[in-house]
Amino acid sequence: MARRLYTVADIAESVRARIDEMNRDSIDTERDILPALNRALEYATDVYARVYPDPYIASTTIPLVANQTEYDIPEDVYEDRLVKVDLYVTSSGYAEITRVSYKDLANYQANALSSDPYYYAITGRKLVVVPTPSSTVNSLRLWYVKNPEQLVLPQGRITNVNPASNYIVLNNIGPDLTAETDELGSYFNIINFRTGEIRGTFQIARIEDARVYIRTTPSQSTILGRTVSTTLPISVSREDYVCLSTGTCVPYLASPTSNFIIQYAIAELSRQLGVNSVEEEQVLAKFEKQVQNTWAGREPTTRIAKRNPSYGTPIRRWTLTQKGNS
Repeated sequence: MARRLYTVADIAESVRARIDEMNRDSIDTERDILPALNRALEYATDVYARVYPDPYIASTTIPLVANQTEYDIPEDVYEDRLVKVDLYVTSSGYAEITRVSYKDLANYQANALSSDPYYYAITGRKLVVVPTPSSTVNSLRLWYVKNPEQLVLPQGRITNVNPASNYIVLNNIGPDLTAETDELGSYFNIINFRTGEIRGTFQIARIEDARVYIRTTPSQSTILGRTVSTTLPISVSREDYVCLSTGTCVPYLASPTSNFIIQYAIAELSRQLGVNSVEEEQVLAKFEKQVQNTWAGREPTTRIAKRNPSYGTPIRRWTLTQKGNS
């Protein structure tokens, strides 16, 4: 079943429709509504990070470097919330290593190097592992809460895709898109219309009528931390959206998160307009409780943690029954 289409433009209109404005010009979409929606998203993400982080969990792998104990935390980590670190040993697979306080690092450090670190701590924007690794064969897998993509306005919906000629056709060309290579507006994201996920980031070569041609030699290989692709992926759909490379134009999480975001913006902008927002704050509190209870109804994941590596990798034993036996 297809997800209900609900873009940031739709959300902004919902906010505007609910605000009792004496003058529609007193609230501007890009100046007032979008910042309020993104503040609401930050608030909702903080709630999810505390009670149900699973939708925002991401992972990355970094190689160990001999004689190096400090490693950079990924830039897209939300408020440095690193939730788990695994050590990958080529001969035996993954094993979780234990987090300790920076105050206790000295208790686990040794003069001799070790091929495998067993503990880690976070200091500032650095991940510190001990004992100091002596090998570059193994690696670390970091699990963390990922920053939410900023909410931005759509710049058009894809109506046709031509991978052979490397262009897409939009129902209308958004005002922020440009073919000027030195402008940020020349970079855009293609957004999955069902999930809000970014399918890829591209640079505009030229715009002809409703056609947007992809630049095969981008001016920059990366923009805002994203790799700039040179060809259209086969996953692009005619219903997908285009927006600036600064974010996504389709919210990643639908109801009740979208309801909370709308109500948060309404309550904030009502105060800005000098309107009594007590009732709006009460409605907001109800939506916040819904967001906090999003985890309800899902299979619990709490298990007894197996910290001792001596027990090896968990193995499920299956009972085999011969055919014909009961």
